[in-house]
Amino acid sequence: MADLLRSRNVTLVLATCTLFGFILGLSQLVVPLYTLTLSDSPLVLAVVVGVFPLTGALLSLAMGAVTESVGSRTMIVCSFALMGAGCLVLAAARTWQVVLVGQILLGLGDVSFWVPAYAFLSHLAPSGRQYAVQGLGSAAQQAGTIVGPFVGGLVARLAGFPPAFLFGVALAAAGLVAGACLKRVASERGDQSSLLRHMGTYHKRALGSLVHNRAVLWAILTHAAILLTWPVMRGSFYLVLLTSRGLSSADVGAIVAVHLLVGSLAGVCLGRLSPGRPMSRLILAIAVLGALTMGVTPLLQGIPMIAVVACAGGVISVYLPALIGFLAENADLPERSMGVALLNLSWTVVNPTGVLLVGLFVDRVSLPAAFFVTEAAVLVGVGLLWISAERLGLAKIQPPAAR
Repeated sequence: MADLLRSRNVTLVLATCTLFGFILGLSQLVVPLYTLTLSDSPLVLAVVVGVFPLTGALLSLAMGAVTESVGSRTMIVCSFALMGAGCLVLAAARTWQVVLVGQILLGLGDVSFWVPAYAFLSHLAPSGRQYAVQGLGSAAQQAGTIVGPFVGGLVARLAGFPPAFLFGVALAAAGLVAGACLKRVASERGDQSSLLRHMGTYHKRALGSLVHNRAVLWAILTHAAILLTWPVMRGSFYLVLLTSRGLSSADVGAIVAVHLLVGSLAGVCLGRLSPGRPMSRLILAIAVLGALTMGVTPLLQGIPMIAVVACAGGVISVYLPALIGFLAENADLPERSMGVALLNLSWTVVNPTGVLLVGLFVDRVSLPAAFFVTEAAVLVGVGLLWISAERLGLAKIQPPAAR
């Protein structure tokens, strides 16, 4: 790992990932909690939380094409400008409708950062080191998301919600400076052809890969199944569950921070676990762990047990670098950014849809039942994906270094 950190660009990208994670973690805790003070409707909460990923639904592939044309550095700088603007709007918001505007800006900043940053890491990765580099990127982002909920919850408790969002503005300014210090690398081709023409070709290739490449399709379906566990519930109804138990914003932030700490450590270890192992089985095992730990949460009594299960569920965070590495090594995509863009597209569709469906279920039935039904659906889906991976021979695919 030390040799990777000697690269100035790798270090700077990891720094921006940490700042991005800080803003993301802060907003994913403070925005839902603030929304709960403005409205007690579970459907309003679902809309506010769901609009964040929904913002990027039509932009994920477009952002990949733009990144290939103008370069990662420009996009990363723009992303922090958008996130800073979003935090300013949230700081000024006094109704949930204005919070929606802030969430849209944060969503634009998210898709403007996530695709170019992790595609850039793919460009910087030496041969056979995709999992290690992506694991470092995930760990760096998780390091920020560990501190973000804790600091955001603490500031909100001591000074109120607007100062917490203003803290996010300062972080976005630091990220903008770090992004401006990045240097373009030769492996980023910087397509100078017509952007619209390139964007059309990019979309055609990406959708063609999704339809015809078995590794890509399997990875996207697996990603969708995993998203329905902690990624969907953690920033929405998991918070509702914890606050309904009488926990303060600071307590909730501490539990989420511990959960993310485990994910950060797991990301660092990914590069050591992956060689010589079928990644498809590891990814599906992570999905099972996420479903079980998420589903059992409503049955838990007492903060210590909730924290223990949250720690176990934190391991699920390794799914993202594992899937990015899997696509980079095995899918034979024409552009490095394409795998990241397709995963982000999956997230922008599944996350808001999942949150909305869970919100409807909570409104009509109950909060605990939503956790149980989601767990059962994911476990069934993982079983089908396991069978398909074996039949398609994906479990036998090895990274190039292991061949």
